[in-house]
Amino acid sequence: MALKLGDLSKVPPKQKVFLTVLVCLIVGVAYYYLYYQSASREIDTLQGQLSELQSKIKEQEVIARNLPSFQAEVKRLEEQLALLLDQLPNFAEIPDLLKNVSDLGKESGLDFLKFSPGGEVGKGFYAEIPVAISVNGEYNGFALFADKVSHLPRIVNLSEIVFSQPKDLGEDRIQVTVTCTATTFRFVEQEGAGKGGKGSAR
Repeated sequence: MALKLGDLSKVPPKQKVFLTVLVCLIVGVAYYYLYYQSASREIDTLQGQLSELQSKIKEQEVIARNLPSFQAEVKRLEEQLALLLDQLPNFAEIPDLLKNVSDLGKESGLDFLKFSPGGEVGKGFYAEIPVAISVNGEYNGFALFADKVSHLPRIVNLSEIVFSQPKDLGEDRIQVTVTCTATTFRFVEQEGAGKGGKGSAR
């Protein structure tokens, strides 16, 4: 039998309180499962997204504050790279560079017994070109030659230097035979690089 509104006045106060609490509980449970639970999950998701966006915003703000210094550093590194590339001869310049090295030796009073360029060794954007050298002359003459080579506008490294057959010429002069490796470096233009750069490898 359905409960009529008039019957509620006959319900004892304790049962009224119980019914009120029961109705509130049912409404609360229904609200939780039908609305609050899904809304809470959505809020948690949105809060996670908000935190992620706030973190990204802070990162971008740090980058924005440091952008001028980043740009200055990039410019400095580009200038250093350009300077280093200027010291790497291209393919067409190699013969002249090797002739300059030979001329410097003769100017320093050295007699060349051997001057033999070796095969290139690829190193990415540049290649090493070793030259086996053997000369005869005064020790001071070789020291002068090494100093002149170090002041060339292009990079030439002298390594594996070995002195042999020393001969005392008197007056603090010593004649020696010197073998060494003179290594120069050639710029290798990367495939797809612009034509305005260094000469391409052949």
